[in-house]
Order: sequence, then C-alpha cells, then structure tokens
Amino acid sequence: MARASKASEARTCDVSAVHVRLLRLFASPTYRPPVLPSVALEIMELARQPSVTFEAVVGVLEHDPMLAAKVLSIAQSALYASRSPILSLKQAAVRLGLGTLRDLVLEAALKLRVFRVPGYDAAMERLARHSTLVAYLARELCQRTAIEVEYAFVCGLLHDVGIAACLLALSDEPRGGPIPYGTLGSVLREVHEGASGLLARLWGLRPEIQLVVGTHHHLEIGGKPHPVNAALIVAEGMAEEFESRILPPGSPEGEFDGNPAALFEAACLALGLEGERLEAARSGAAEVARALLVDAPPLAAAGSA
Repeated sequence: MARASKASEARTCDVSAVHVRLLRLFASPTYRPPVLPSVALEIMELARQPSVTFEAVVGVLEHDPMLAAKVLSIAQSALYASRSPILSLKQAAVRLGLGTLRDLVLEAALKLRVFRVPGYDAAMERLARHSTLVAYLARELCQRTAIEVEYAFVCGLLHDVGIAACLLALSDEPRGGPIPYGTLGSVLREVHEGASGLLARLWGLRPEIQLVVGTHHHLEIGGKPHPVNAALIVAEGMAEEFESRILPPGSPEGEFDGNPAALFEAACLALGLEGERLEAARSGAAEVARALLVDAPPLAAAGSA
C-alpha cells in the first residue's frame, strides 16, 4: 500500500511539473508555435478582400503542391461532391466559393503540418478528426440558427490546436521518451484553451478568432452569450456523442475537450435550440458526422497521398 501511495504521489508530482513547464513555455517571449504554412495564412488574408479573384487565390495555393493536392482531395470528398466531380482547384473555388475554399486550406494545413506529433500519433489522429468534426458541426449550427458568422468553421478547427502545441512541446522528452498521453488529461484540460488562443495570436489571425478559440469553454464573453462560443460548445457535445457511437471499436481513445452537461444546455438555449429544433439540428449534424467519421479514409493514409 505504501509503495502504491508513493507511486501515485510521484505521478502527481510529475504531472504538476509538466503543468508548470508548459505554462512557462507558453509565457516565454521566445516561444515559437508549430509552423502553419505561409500559403495558408496568405489565403486566409486574401479571402477577406472583397475584390480578390479566384485566379489569385488558386495561384497562391499552387505554390504549395502538397497542400493544394490535399485541398483538392477534401473538395472531392462526400461532403462536397456532387453529380459532377471537382477536377481542379479553380473549379473547387468557383463551385464552393472563396470562403469555403479558405476553410479547406486551413483544414488541409492543420492535418498535414500541425496535427502530427511524433510519439502521439493515435492521439493526433483522434484530435484531427475531432477538430474537423467540430468545425463542420459549428458551421452547420450557425447556418441552421441563422447566425451569420463566417469564421465559425475556422474557430472549430483551431479550438483544440493548443493540445497539439502541448504534445509537440512534450514529444522531445529526453528521459524515457514521450510522456504517456493517458497521464496528461488534467494538464491538457488546464492549459490547452489558453494555448489555442496564443497560437491564433502568434499566427496573426483575426482578433475575433483569437478571442473565441482562447475562450471556447466559456459561453459568455463580456457578460452575454457569444454566438460562436455557443455554437462550439453545442458542436463539441454533439461531436463527442457521434464519435462514441460511430467510430469503430479500437479507435484511439481520449477525451480532449468535454464540457459539463449544464453548459451544453445553456449553449443550446443561447442558440434557440430546444425541443424539435434541437432534434432537427442533431439530425442534420448526424449526416455530417457520418460523412466525416464513416466515409472518410484514415487520416494517416489521406495525409500521405
């Protein structure tokens, strides 16, 4: 019993030390975030310009062939495919619109460059799927509730990117290899929200995006419910429900970002989702989840294409 107690105490001390280490790292002025492709950042800025052309955006994207190929692959997936397939980036831009193309560029960039951490492959695959699902569900919820927030998808993709930053910082542990993911739950829950906001700031993203991803566990900002935070909270709850129901046995486990049931209910009320409206939203979200979780290929295979 004494030996078990000492082992438990040692684990607690280790976790506390990791917590302090991450807080110090993210507070350091010398901290450098995971690299997001410059092409992705340039396209996010271009897409905000009202006079930008499809040709200009596609021309920038073509400077990164791997990213361009990944974007085209996503555009050809079940979520976007129609009777006539999308065969080129310009066709994708014209058919989907620049806003959606911008979203696909960021989705592809995160999968290729950020959600990949040595020693945490299974956790990163689950995180990438989870973040992508939350992004699509948040956009679905905003459309269904007539909330005109064009950056909800981006916030969904980025809300948990702080977890990737934490794991990347811990992946080069010199003694005994990477710290087992299963022991990091409490640390990640405490640190990742602020880390997500920090990365959004260091990447130079819009202040409203920085605000949402850095506060995504909070429904209220400035004393009143924030619509995108509400959409993320509801999307998160639905994503966890669908992941547990649809993902096949043996899928990587790990709860990344759960919210209390009371917060989910408050967010639903803030969005006007009650009774039949909530069930209709769940039904629409289920179709999106099925396309992403069942019809999509494994991320590792898709990323190597």
